[in-house]
Amino acid sequence: MKIIGRFTMLALMVGVIVYATTATAGKGSIYTDVTDAAGVGDKGHGKGIAFYDYNKDGFADIFVSNKGGANVLYMNKKDGAFENVTDAAGVSDTGFAMGSCFGDLDNDGIADLYVPKGGRVEIEANRLFRGIGNGKFEDVTKMAGVGCKEFSYGSLMNDFDHDGRLDLLVINYGVGQKNRLFHNETKKAGEIIFREVTDEAGLVQTGWSWSAQTADMNNDGWTDLYISRGRYPAGEPNICYLNASVPGKVRFVDFSKESGIDDANWALGAAFADYDNDGNIDCYLSNYVGPNKLYKGDGTGHFVETTHIAGLDDRPDHWGKGPVFGDINHDGYVDLYEGDCKFANQLYINNGDGTFTNVTEENPDVKLETVRTKGTAMADMDNDGDLDLYAVNWAVKNALYQNNTNDSNWLQVDCAGTVSNRDAVGAKVRVYPSGHLGDKALMAGGREVMTSTGFCSQNMLTQHFGLSAAKTYDVEAVFPSGLIAYALDVKTGQRIKVTEPSSLAQQKELYPMAVANAGQRFPISEAVMAPWTPANSDVMNAKVVSR
Repeated sequence: MKIIGRFTMLALMVGVIVYATTATAGKGSIYTDVTDAAGVGDKGHGKGIAFYDYNKDGFADIFVSNKGGANVLYMNKKDGAFENVTDAAGVSDTGFAMGSCFGDLDNDGIADLYVPKGGRVEIEANRLFRGIGNGKFEDVTKMAGVGCKEFSYGSLMNDFDHDGRLDLLVINYGVGQKNRLFHNETKKAGEIIFREVTDEAGLVQTGWSWSAQTADMNNDGWTDLYISRGRYPAGEPNICYLNASVPGKVRFVDFSKESGIDDANWALGAAFADYDNDGNIDCYLSNYVGPNKLYKGDGTGHFVETTHIAGLDDRPDHWGKGPVFGDINHDGYVDLYEGDCKFANQLYINNGDGTFTNVTEENPDVKLETVRTKGTAMADMDNDGDLDLYAVNWAVKNALYQNNTNDSNWLQVDCAGTVSNRDAVGAKVRVYPSGHLGDKALMAGGREVMTSTGFCSQNMLTQHFGLSAAKTYDVEAVFPSGLIAYALDVKTGQRIKVTEPSSLAQQKELYPMAVANAGQRFPISEAVMAPWTPANSDVMNAKVVSR
């Protein structure tokens, strides 16, 4: 693959911006504060928010991590309100908690939950709760071997070695502290077993880590890793690892200096998304000390800063913490919400030409001026097709904002793994105009399934796209295994499910138009190459999820 230098890429990109058609940012308030009506205004010392449909009823639920006081699990009641079910679900916890994370660790179709702890002298062990069905959990920390006692801030799940099971990364903070990576070695139903592989995977750097995110930065089909770090007042360079794993063996290579995103300020969180729909992942970095930054990726693991060009340097007094991307106005481009820990949160609309417009004053509810916002995340909490927003605040009530877009210019996609992990974490979803499947030049949007965003937070795994209701679309899902499925001529205004083929043989039979991406790195697992017997297949593609 040809590598484009960062300066060459910047020149090309500026040319594109000059001649691009500028979209309008739009007028009026996009969000309305519905916190009190929804019953989710927890007033703890909040750190993170995790969205996940833990009880599989089709609606987004909320888990709030508090650094002091009880964590809270809110069940979506499907009528705009939520119910505190923390005790009933078995996840009561009065200890300190930071960036908790949901995922299906044992591939049984039921959510599991990891809760990192830290923040006082006697640090309690992190905890893992296994979902046992009927909306309930059991503590399996000792069985799983993931009860770390470091000052853990964040966590995420991803199948880094493509063996079909989600691995667990724990982010630790402090002098000489090492982040810890646990390889999922679960074999039997009813158990979750991990083995620590931190050193053998190459995650040997120590320091002050705050959060981590995953994204396929070099487009080779394997999820890479980014760690936000820093301490006052010196800062500390962030770390970018490229994934060099093979099935069954996790391995990372430090690519920080080469990547261009090894910012040495005090970073607390980052958000990855393709903000210009060019098929390459980009990065927004929130700095607690130092300016926030936007980086454009070229698809080879290299990034160039575009903050000024994009118009995101309008507030030099940022105390950045919790950024999140999402297409909140359904114009086809992801917008940006930035949680600020001192001054005021900011809402930016993507103009579609590489620039953003600050619309915070037109949306006063989301400003939270002088409130110390921590983590933020997005989900369609009322299933009306647009992205709602939750902000976790420190020692004042958290806030839930309802999106007022209310149109049919959207499509939502759920991915289900068969060979890959059940949650399809690491899958890529791309949308094209009908008849143009795989045409990168005409791609209407691309997303990656991730379990971490910004600071200590998690978006829903459902992938949301803003698309014109006047057209139909071809939807392609590329799973971590390398297998591909698609749905053709899909109408907007609905939520569909795309399921991974059970083997390459099945893919060739059911999806003859599927073509592996250029740059896809093999080997692939033996499971992918297994024969397929149609009579034994239960694959259901593009199944519409009923409301």
